[in-house]
Amino acid sequence: MDDPIMKHYVPDTEWFDQSSLEKMLRTYDLVYIKPDVGRQGNGIIRVKRLKAGDYKISYKHSSHLCSRDKVYSTIKEILDPDKEYLVQRGIDLATYRRRPFDVRVVLQKPRDRWRATLMCAKVAPQRSSVVTNVSKGAKDYNLYRLLNRTDQPLRRSEIIRDLIDASQQIAQILGSRFPLEILGLDMAIDKRGNIWFIEANTKPDCKGLEKIDRKLYRKYLRAKKIMRDG
Repeated sequence: MDDPIMKHYVPDTEWFDQSSLEKMLRTYDLVYIKPDVGRQGNGIIRVKRLKAGDYKISYKHSSHLCSRDKVYSTIKEILDPDKEYLVQRGIDLATYRRRPFDVRVVLQKPRDRWRATLMCAKVAPQRSSVVTNVSKGAKDYNLYRLLNRTDQPLRRSEIIRDLIDASQQIAQILGSRFPLEILGLDMAIDKRGNIWFIEANTKPDCKGLEKIDRKLYRKYLRAKKIMRDG
């Protein structure tokens, strides 16, 4: 967020409390509440403002409606009191077969230079899915092929270029603050083709991705070997 260019890739994000939640709900139709330290999409809540003025709170596989003055208290009942949470602007994700998807970009640092070695799309199992984590039923797809078949007209070459450029810059920024050699970045593409940075994973799970793009997976294995052997 301190970088004057890269901060524009980050959706509006604040620590979760009643004030920040109310501010987000006044500004955006869709927000997410997520644990500061999480894994596999656990603990994530989606809040969507409906046309009638009510709010739809979705968590795991259930949803229910409530009025605006009940949103905070309803969410507090769901949250783990021992964890800290973020509230973040929701992105209107591009879709494939009417299901939202986001992008995982894996970057490695062989010979002290960040390289994007793996990319794939993660397609939610349903239109109404709260998250796009594979552990929650999403499926990995070859990103290059999927971008030719999205429900919205997207410029594949420009999006791939922007994803790689933004990811490498994000990795450089995070790598200058933390002793990292691998990152899994969750990136979003909205329906207009804009790129967003959702979150970073310091222990990305790359299992199964060899079937999605064998050429990229070989690139990932080569970088892994260089880092291992020094």
